[in-house]
Amino acid sequence: MKKKYKILFIQPIGVFSGSLKSSEEYIKNLYKKFSFIFFTQRGYSSKILNDYGRVFNTIGICKFDNTENSHYKGIRWILIIREIIYLIFTIFNLVQIKFCVKDVDLIHLNEITGLPTAIFAKYIFKKPLIVHVRSLNNNKKNSKFSKLYLKIVEKFADKILAIDSDVLHTINIKKKSTILRNVFNLKKKINLKKGVKIKESLRIGYIGTFLKYKGVEVLINATDVLFKKDFKIELVLAGTTIKRNFFLKKIYQFFNIDSNINENLLKKKFIKNLGFIKDINNFYKKIDILCFPSSLNSLGRQIFEAGMHGIPSIVCLKKNYADSFINKKTGLSFKRQGDLKKLENIIEYFYLNRKQILTMGNKAKKLIKKNHSIEDNLKKLENIYLEAARN
Repeated sequence: MKKKYKILFIQPIGVFSGSLKSSEEYIKNLYKKFSFIFFTQRGYSSKILNDYGRVFNTIGICKFDNTENSHYKGIRWILIIREIIYLIFTIFNLVQIKFCVKDVDLIHLNEITGLPTAIFAKYIFKKPLIVHVRSLNNNKKNSKFSKLYLKIVEKFADKILAIDSDVLHTINIKKKSTILRNVFNLKKKINLKKGVKIKESLRIGYIGTFLKYKGVEVLINATDVLFKKDFKIELVLAGTTIKRNFFLKKIYQFFNIDSNINENLLKKKFIKNLGFIKDINNFYKKIDILCFPSSLNSLGRQIFEAGMHGIPSIVCLKKNYADSFINKKTGLSFKRQGDLKKLENIIEYFYLNRKQILTMGNKAKKLIKKNHSIEDNLKKLENIYLEAARN
């Protein structure tokens, strides 16, 4: 009988997130071959991961954010105080895991922001560390801090998994890095849309957390302008803001570091807020176009999910293409985050050119099938696990 290797899987984010959803698509296919021990923050992630292995959760997991979009600068450095407090809980829980499970064969950090926790885990278990990178790294030229950060990653990570070529470029640790693209398990065959009649409302969708840097406020405001001009538009939202207790909420607001949008915006007439939904297929059935106008300058898993459903996307991206998107073929893009007028024009274009929704949607589906093969990527991760565990 083959040995079932033990994997300590660190999920730094407790709320519903793209990193959690992306990892679940892999884990649900691999948990019978590997024994997963999960370490995560208290919240939705504990409930999801509990279906696939033993879960250890804590109040907070120590993180350090050096991503392009939300690295520490100015007043944001105050968040380090929170991470120092979380470090106490992190070390305590890692020691508890060591006591309970004795040993593991490898460690998989599901988001590079949890690097401090993964480093302590490596010291405690003395096993190979796989680091998943899902956002662009802050890699500014002549930044001594960024260079130091990458040296730390290179020292402790045995393997680095980037979700696409853009993310890989910002890590640039060639001997250890590889691309492992996000995948999507389709329960049944999806029938592509037959098009939208001009007399019907145009249904624009957004799925994810309602955060400022993801461009949700800009999307709502752009739709509001067109709605007031008598455009028949419905904005379908699926997600929530990040829930915080009263004390934390006031602190974030006082220092002006709260990333949640103004929740009063969700009361607009044209908005249909589905809240959190477990079966995302139901969301994609309700929309004609996906919009993800974030300031991340990289595309979330929403883009390739939409592509799998034959739905084009509107994105904010400096380049004209990415692994899951080609401008003017699989959707339309604009380059400057927060460009309200440009976003309005793109929505108006799709409103007046409904046939393009079907045309671009078909091209998006072909592109995703080419780059995001579930069979190829699953086999790749399985081999990475086996290689790391055996070393």
